[in-house]
Amino acid sequence: MYRFGPVLILVLLLTMGPGPQTREISAAEPVNFRPEAQVAGEYITLGHLADLSQDLASRYGPALVWSAPPPGQVYTLTKEFLQHRLEQLGLKEILEDANLPSAIQVRQTGVVLAVDMITAAFRRYILEHSYGPAERIRIEVFPLEEPVLLPDHQITLEALPPKQGTKLLGDLTLEMALLRQGQPYKRIKVNGKVSLEQQVVCATKTLRSKDVVTQGDVRLCRRDVSNLEAKDYFTSPDQVIGLTLSRVAGAEEIISSQHLGRSALIKKGDEVTVILDQDGLIITGKGVAQEEGHPGRAIKMLNPKSKKEFQAQVVDAKTVKVKL
Repeated sequence: MYRFGPVLILVLLLTMGPGPQTREISAAEPVNFRPEAQVAGEYITLGHLADLSQDLASRYGPALVWSAPPPGQVYTLTKEFLQHRLEQLGLKEILEDANLPSAIQVRQTGVVLAVDMITAAFRRYILEHSYGPAERIRIEVFPLEEPVLLPDHQITLEALPPKQGTKLLGDLTLEMALLRQGQPYKRIKVNGKVSLEQQVVCATKTLRSKDVVTQGDVRLCRRDVSNLEAKDYFTSPDQVIGLTLSRVAGAEEIISSQHLGRSALIKKGDEVTVILDQDGLIITGKGVAQEEGHPGRAIKMLNPKSKKEFQAQVVDAKTVKVKL
């Protein structure tokens, strides 16, 4: 509330509808206003300023008088302002028997919800529900537009599950519940950005279409792959070295399957040669592709004899390789 300034807040308060409906208040119910008051929250109410009977407190105590001061600050509410505001709220009768000082000093005793607490709750939820290991997740939590005032530090913060189907990547908003003594106190929305990073193959220089990739052409670099599918990038230079580019790759650009052509070299159901390389010992056999295979990519294969599935790297249209 504080960023709008007291003038705008006053306009908003004065243009609000009339306050609680009143009845005639007898002289037996004099109202004593305190010269000093304390507030732990965003608003000053009539209940903060005056000693009200149980009946009056239940009916008029919540009436909004003014915006509360920021933490550590004091607002001065003059007698003239209070008279005007109470009349605006329809509580003029209270003033007739009231002991109203010339000014009331209102001090904010509430505390601001700590940024570290918000960040920790956001990170904890993301890491507990992430798609990869923590070392690959990068989390940025954005500051709240306005501070959140609390009556004390006895608050716990829990992130609530987002709507079903929400992907916990990219720009993200999490709703969080503030609990005080285990009971719901209020909710806030926290914005952040979640990135999934991975060591992927990148070009060391500009590579042209039809260039054959050599060892010096590529290297591993850490990149944000949040918007990429696993099949769209490579995690080892060996997956692309010796292959021919079908399009230009700029310096430091991620080498993707699109750079090597989109056409599958191996079709699902194709029987191909399987080369098993175990410390230089080469063994060949046959295998049946269980999915389409692209150059340098891993593909799911089936041993036609044992009926067991295994992973192999596509070498060409008739060959896959397994390295142990």
